[in-house]
Amino acid sequence: MNLPHLVATFVLLAPLGGDPLRVVTTLPDLADITREIGGERVTVQSLYTGKENLHALTARPSHLVATSKADLFVQVGLSLEVSFVPGLLEAARNPRLHAGAPGLVTVSKGWEALDVPTELSRKGGDLHPQGNPHMNLDPRAGEFMADRILEALVAVDPSSAPLYQSRHADYVVRVRKAREGWEAMAAAWKGKKIVPYHQEYDYLAAHYGLVIVGKVEPKPGIAPTPNHTAELIATMKAEHASAILTAIWSNNSTVARLAEQTGARVVEVPNMCGGLPKTESWIGMMTVLHERLKAALGKDTGQPAAH
Repeated sequence: MNLPHLVATFVLLAPLGGDPLRVVTTLPDLADITREIGGERVTVQSLYTGKENLHALTARPSHLVATSKADLFVQVGLSLEVSFVPGLLEAARNPRLHAGAPGLVTVSKGWEALDVPTELSRKGGDLHPQGNPHMNLDPRAGEFMADRILEALVAVDPSSAPLYQSRHADYVVRVRKAREGWEAMAAAWKGKKIVPYHQEYDYLAAHYGLVIVGKVEPKPGIAPTPNHTAELIATMKAEHASAILTAIWSNNSTVARLAEQTGARVVEVPNMCGGLPKTESWIGMMTVLHERLKAALGKDTGQPAAH
């Protein structure tokens, strides 16, 4: 059987009825929140595993099969998944996931994005027209994403609305409780100077008043060059940068060199659920992120690092 015929068959056979909704999400963060709200009414598959560069995923045959059968497809949006999602949705030929259909869910809808470019040019690197797409790492984002997912679940499965609404309310209580703990951990962070590898942690920095004095990438999505690295070392020394924030995918030799040359601490933090221990849930992932930052920034005396 050829692939187009196989995909078409999956779409025709995919039931709604009383069976659990089949949900495909891009990020494991979205999978976790969907399970929290959907409970036994959903089965969920995430396309990312938690360790990837979010801009570099390649769709696999298993992704196509899952998407072709999905009742809901949940993405962040803001062009985060633009490298593979448009082609995946087109190939899946699933009418429930067409543009404008209730099954295609974008959780960043209505989000106030940072870093919206005033000019679009490849000279600016891997720019996103709608702004910084890494909203999943904003402490406020859990409740925001949960609201969008609740709306989508109710839209495609209104008979289960009371269940979804009850589970959503419980989840929001837990998110708000966790945020109280995060805010306490971050109380002394305002004004601390950091250097992220990529723009993944801009929302976190803006929320807590952390000062980004530079990034390891010269421009978004552009690998560090020797000249840029030398300039960044000079800046970090002059500004007494406290920490270098890196995800798993970007914790490389350039990061090690920057730490060696400047005395700044390397802090490997999650960029989504699943990549590090105790990050299986969005709340757990954000807690690990805060704990690791506190361990690094909390030791900062505010004095220049030894060089």
